[in-house]
Amino acid sequence: MLRVCAVALLVLCALLALSAPAFASLEDEVSAKSKQLAERKKAIESLTAKERSLHKDLAKLEDSFKEAAANLDKLQKELAVLKKEQDEGAKRLTALLAEREKTSQRLAEMMQTLWPIYLKAREEGFASPEEWAESNRRGEWLTALYRQAQALREEIERQSQTVADEQSALDQKAAGVAAQVEKIKASRAELDKRKTRFESQLAEVRTQKKQGEKEIQGLMGSIANLRHQISLQSEKKISKLQGKLEWPAKGKRVVSFNPDGNPASNGIGLAVPAGTPVRSVSWGKVVHNDQLRGFGQVVIVFHGEDYYSLYAFLSDAPLPVGREVEKGQQIGVCGFYPAAKGDGLYFELRFKQKVINPLKWLQSG
Repeated sequence: MLRVCAVALLVLCALLALSAPAFASLEDEVSAKSKQLAERKKAIESLTAKERSLHKDLAKLEDSFKEAAANLDKLQKELAVLKKEQDEGAKRLTALLAEREKTSQRLAEMMQTLWPIYLKAREEGFASPEEWAESNRRGEWLTALYRQAQALREEIERQSQTVADEQSALDQKAAGVAAQVEKIKASRAELDKRKTRFESQLAEVRTQKKQGEKEIQGLMGSIANLRHQISLQSEKKISKLQGKLEWPAKGKRVVSFNPDGNPASNGIGLAVPAGTPVRSVSWGKVVHNDQLRGFGQVVIVFHGEDYYSLYAFLSDAPLPVGREVEKGQQIGVCGFYPAAKGDGLYFELRFKQKVINPLKWLQSG
C-alpha cells in the first residue's frame, strides 16, 4: 500500500505543473485586456485632442472665409463703382470726340470760305477805300470766328486728353481691383480645399474614435465577464469549503484516515451498494484517469490551489483527462474494493502533494 501511495504521489507531482496554469489564465487574461483597455483609452484621448485641434482649425477657416467674403464684397462693390465711372467716362469721351469732329468740320468750312476771299483780294486789289474797308471787316470777322473755333477745338482736345487720362487711370484701378478679386477667389478656393481636407480628417478621426469607443465597451464587457468568472471561481475555491464538501459516495466507512498507522491509510474507504455513482467533491479538472497498481481504476481531480482528490477502485470512469467537472458531477461508478470485500470506494485528499484528513473537509453526518 505504501509503495502504491508513493506512485500516486509521483503522478500528482507530475500533473501539478500541467494543471495549475489553467486556473491562473483568467487573471492573466484580465491583466492583458486591462492593458489593452488602457491603450485604447490613451488612443481615444489622443483622437479627442486631435478632434479638438481640427475643430479649432475649422473655426479659424470659417473666420478666414468670413473675412474673405467681406473683402470680396467690398471689392466687388468698388469694382461696380469703377465700372460705372468707366461707362460714364467713355460716354463723355465719345461726346467730346464727336464735338471735336464737328469743330474740325467747321474750321475746314471756314478755311474754304476765307481762302478764296484772301486770294481774290490779292489778285484784284481794292477799287476804293470802301471796298478795302469792307473786305477788311469781313476778313477780321472770319478770322475771329476761325480763332474762336480753333480755341474751341483746342479746348476739346484738352478735355478729351483729360478724360482719356482719367479713363486710363480708371482702367488701371479697375484692373488692380479685379486682380485683387481674383486673388481673393483663388484664396477662397484654397480655403475650400483646406476645409474639405480638415472635414475629411475630422470624419476619419470620428470614425476611429467611434470604433475605439466600441472596442473599449467590448473590452470593458469582457473584463467584467472575466471578473465575474473569477468571482465565481473564487466562490468555488476549495480552500473555502472545509467541512462543506459533499461525500464522493454514500456508504459505510470501512477504512479511516491514519497515515501513521500500520498499515498506514492516507484516505478513507467506503463500502457501498453495487452500481453506486462516484461524484467529484468540488469543482475541478480531471488530470488522471487510468489504472494504478494497487488502486485499480483511479481518477484524480485537480481543484486548484494545489488541492487534489483521488477516487480509486472504480468500475467505470468515462471522463477524459482535461475535462472540467462541476461539484457533485458523476465521474465514475464504484467497483470492487478489497477492503470492503465488495463494491466500495477509496478516497484521498491532498494539498501540495501531502495527504490531508478528508473527514475534516467532508460534510459531517
